Amino acid sequence: MSYRFLLAPRFRLLVCALLSAVAGAAVAAERISVATGGGEANFQSRYPAISADGRYVTFLSDATNLVAGDTNAAADVFLRDRLLGTTTRVSLKNDGSQADAGSLAASISGSGTRIVFTSYAKLVPGAGFLNCYLRDPTTNTVQIVDRKPDGNPGVTCASPVIDVAGTRIAYVSSDALVADDANGRPDVYVRDLAAGTQRRVSISPGGPEANLGSSDPRISGDGSRVLFASTASNLVAGDTNAKPDLFLASSDASLPLARVSVGAGNLQANEGASYTGALNANGSLLAFSSKATTLPDWGEFAESTLYLRIPGSDATIALSIPDGNLPREGFNEEPDFDYSGRWLVFASTDRLYGGAEPGGVYVIDLVRGLIALVSVGGNSGNVRQPRISADGTGVVWYSFSNQQVPNDTNGTWDVFYGANPLWEETPIFADDFE
Repeated sequence: MSYRFLLAPRFRLLVCALLSAVAGAAVAAERISVATGGGEANFQSRYPAISADGRYVTFLSDATNLVAGDTNAAADVFLRDRLLGTTTRVSLKNDGSQADAGSLAASISGSGTRIVFTSYAKLVPGAGFLNCYLRDPTTNTVQIVDRKPDGNPGVTCASPVIDVAGTRIAYVSSDALVADDANGRPDVYVRDLAAGTQRRVSISPGGPEANLGSSDPRISGDGSRVLFASTASNLVAGDTNAKPDLFLASSDASLPLARVSVGAGNLQANEGASYTGALNANGSLLAFSSKATTLPDWGEFAESTLYLRIPGSDATIALSIPDGNLPREGFNEEPDFDYSGRWLVFASTDRLYGGAEPGGVYVIDLVRGLIALVSVGGNSGNVRQPRISADGTGVVWYSFSNQQVPNDTNGTWDVFYGANPLWEETPIFADDFE
């Protein structure tokens, strides 16, 4: 492993200090998208999610040889237990029979006992065209998440994400899932499983409905905040950039909606922000990528720059700036925080410091000001969707590279796990940290 200093240790002062690189031992990756016996998948596997301690990983796969009896010729959601070395299929009906159509990416709770995913399959009676489902692998039961006010299932649902406790789920639907939804646009909703409620969050409390669609929700670890993308121009005052922006909402409407893909003083981006952002446990830290030239330290030739946004201090800080004279011309996207917000992972096609390979999954320690490459292995630049465990110990991603692990001969996308090379078991945040 090698890494370089990125930010000064006094994180709350947000002092940028680019220091020298330090070399160390490489961290080996573990392939997740394999059968219980370790056999390679015969088709692509993608879109991982990871439990709080890194034991469980969900992923989507077109493979037919990960479990016995997979004959539905459709993409399925699988669950890998890294401790027991087992792989099971999640996207099943309550009677255990196969899905009759394909499923999409999943999200997993901290304990690994609740998994949400989207499927075209009719996994329960009365299902719509595309529904969001909640599965409990301990009881092997599945239920529909998106329901209309009359209790019937919705027709279209996408991109479900679940909080660490497994009590709140955010998702997108074009249906009128609340009584006053009349805009005919995709909206972001939150279902509170404990309270049995469902509310729309892609709307300013007391304000008009969004005049364009919203998408790509991310939910904070504690379920209190939701980050989402929208092309709507009427969610906040002064939104005149005619570009996709990222917004931060409160799950229970206790806080006003805010646009967060901005610079200091709420200076709006003149180019679209990424459709993928990230939140820490309570939404006090967030990350996003953008190509805007109105944001600080933008790169003239960079495809996108990764930013850290701290709404409480009105600070927006560029993170993905290569060391020294290394070229800055790639993508820096798909961020994800651990629960505390200390560690941030993201995918980059740049070489961000000397000694690092071109592109891959990076992890940043925002307390010590360090950055390191996680996805060690030749041509590791073909990586997507890194996700870090809530405890910060492990990272998952998917890659087309055949050099992440030995004997990778299936010639397709696989899901991998790697230990966080910067992790240390040291209390960092005071109880009153915000």
